[in-house]
Amino acid sequence: MRGDQFEKVFGKFLESEAYEEAEGALFDFARAAYQAGWLAAGGEPPAPKKAVLFPRSPET
Repeated sequence: MRGDQFEKVFGKFLESEAYEEAEGALFDFARAAYQAGWLAAGGEPPAPKKAVLFPRSPET
């Protein structure tokens, strides 16, 4: 592919749901790796996050 064609197709990829999913996975991986290093160095574990509870609909 020529350079301008590549940039056009790559730009479309960056706007796609596939890229969003890949970006999220890479972020999760980087965070997990950083946390592992943090804990190995004696850092305190992060506070647990509160769960979000959704109200249940009445059973019919």
